[in-house]
Amino acid sequence: MKAGKIIVSFLLGCLVSGYVFPFNFSFLPASLNTKQMIGVLGIIAFAFYSLRTKTFNISKMVIGSALFALAFSVWCYFSMVANETNDTTYAEYWISFAVWLGGAFGVISLIRLYHGSCNLKRITDYLAGVCFVQCWLALAIDHFPGFQMLIDTYIQQGQEFLHEVGRMYGIGCALDPAGVRFSVVLVLIAHQIGNNLHVTDSKTSIWTYLILYSVITIVGNMISRTTIVGAAMGLVYMFMLLGFPKKGIVDARQLKFYSAFLTIVAIAVAVSIVLYRTSNDFRNNIRFAFEGFFNLFETGEFRTGSTDKLNAVMWIWPTDFRSWVIGTGLFGGWVYSTDIGYCRFTLYCGLVGLAIFSAFFIYNGLVVNRKFKNFILVSLFIISMTFVIWIKVATDLFFLNAILFCIDGDYDDDGNEIDWYAAGADEAAVEPDES
Repeated sequence: MKAGKIIVSFLLGCLVSGYVFPFNFSFLPASLNTKQMIGVLGIIAFAFYSLRTKTFNISKMVIGSALFALAFSVWCYFSMVANETNDTTYAEYWISFAVWLGGAFGVISLIRLYHGSCNLKRITDYLAGVCFVQCWLALAIDHFPGFQMLIDTYIQQGQEFLHEVGRMYGIGCALDPAGVRFSVVLVLIAHQIGNNLHVTDSKTSIWTYLILYSVITIVGNMISRTTIVGAAMGLVYMFMLLGFPKKGIVDARQLKFYSAFLTIVAIAVAVSIVLYRTSNDFRNNIRFAFEGFFNLFETGEFRTGSTDKLNAVMWIWPTDFRSWVIGTGLFGGWVYSTDIGYCRFTLYCGLVGLAIFSAFFIYNGLVVNRKFKNFILVSLFIISMTFVIWIKVATDLFFLNAILFCIDGDYDDDGNEIDWYAAGADEAAVEPDES
């Protein structure tokens, strides 16, 4: 790959990272982060696209999603007004929705401009590469004080709190939001391994994806243990699709996958054992990452400090019927001392608001299934991921839905299947048209 192509791919990767892992520059206003800047880029890109095509084309699935987001915002505003609060955290969700969608359109437009297309495999490659780099950045920041000082000087991401609690972080990549994004990407990687025949027929592709998967799983859990949700779902997904040898017979796809998978697991375990015995930093990080499994091995009970705290003091619910229905209009500032998503949403906008927000993510997960081949399991995993993670934290997976709305599907406008390899889309990733 020529130097120019490497530079362009690197810059596109930085753009993807700034969208998926937003952060603030210390020399810019604190209210302006990279997601918002990329969102403005997306609005400009959409304006140029509309002028060039002389159309204002928005898909029905995006319109439906926008209506759910608007309904949720209106209900939260009603709850805020009814309770006489000024907490607009989710009363302005329609703005967050527009920024995520605009940012996705901007990022995908530039990738498409360079590569000629942006399908599911290509965006998975970019997302996996970004998460892989974020993991190494987190390790570098954790181990090299000079590098940490450099990042902390120019990047503002609440690192004071991260230092206080002793948590690893990358650039805009920390705590539960990082774990959520890692989890999503791990499921997308699993989809490529399990469904894309061009991947499973290639030893290089399988090895590359599995190495990415293992690094994101291990280091990602050091950054945020929420990563384990996506890691578990991804493994289940791959095993479901590739299956296990039957009656001792292994087909070619299974042989390539399991030989690579078992080899990488063996290497990861061996390296981890050596580092565990020789490095205090690694020992502390790996014990934090997989605390539940260490406790299971050492005490016979699967538990972590965070789950103990959640179960002990964070299941806080409304205390009267009115609050159960419309909420209390309070969300920000950790006013109720709970991280649990179900509790925070119910306390803020009641069960009605929680139902609307839940329907929003269910709708998004199901409609994107129409764009891609064999995507129903991914859709169900992503939908269920939202509700599983809400047990731990209030989070929002719309960034992925926005990306899936904007990328090229596996079917054309007439419902005909597109063969991206035959169309040259993936070859373009290596040798883009320079005309």
